[in-house]
Amino acid sequence: MMQNKYDKWKKWLTVIESEITNLHRYQNIFNEVQEIIENNKLIQKPSSFYEFLAKSYVALIVMGIRRQIKIDKDSISFARLLAEIVENPQVITRETFVAMYTNKSRGNWDFDQFAEEGKNYVNPNIIHEDLEKLRVNGKIFEDYADKKIAHNDKRKPKKIPTYKETDLYINGLGNLLKRYVLLFRAEGLMQVLPVYQYDWKEIFTEPWIINI
Repeated sequence: MMQNKYDKWKKWLTVIESEITNLHRYQNIFNEVQEIIENNKLIQKPSSFYEFLAKSYVALIVMGIRRQIKIDKDSISFARLLAEIVENPQVITRETFVAMYTNKSRGNWDFDQFAEEGKNYVNPNIIHEDLEKLRVNGKIFEDYADKKIAHNDKRKPKKIPTYKETDLYINGLGNLLKRYVLLFRAEGLMQVLPVYQYDWKEIFTEPWIINI
């Protein structure tokens, strides 16, 4: 039973990792396009395309964040993963974690980030702190998504997230992902943003409108 739950959580983490990786990729693409515009005075002019780009990015990112902080029995999210670990901390044991290491001393040291020193399974209070930070800091995105994007609510959002706040939250999601990749896979994830296998900006070196 415990092994089944552990295996399920590992599969969930793979899904969560893919979604958070995409958030970082979208963030990077949007920010680099903004840099292209800032560096070229010829294209610094009013355009409905820029409005479309900004609104599309906001909707995509805010809904992506919302998915990670909702705890719904029918969906996979970071918040749901952490909530289940809090309720079942005995599933993730020191023995299972350290077995993934050649250097057992290092394995025990890494596990102590999630457990009291010498304890045999993760400390639910530590996991709960991660969950609370995830949900409290994400509340403005959830509120905005619920009232402005997912629904046309008569009530206005309490606060509209800024681009800076959005970047900070996405970066925070990345750091949290690194922690749980370590916990479940004993891997040190150096960065969440993937390395592009091609120059995605190359399309901007060609004219988009060809006069015939």
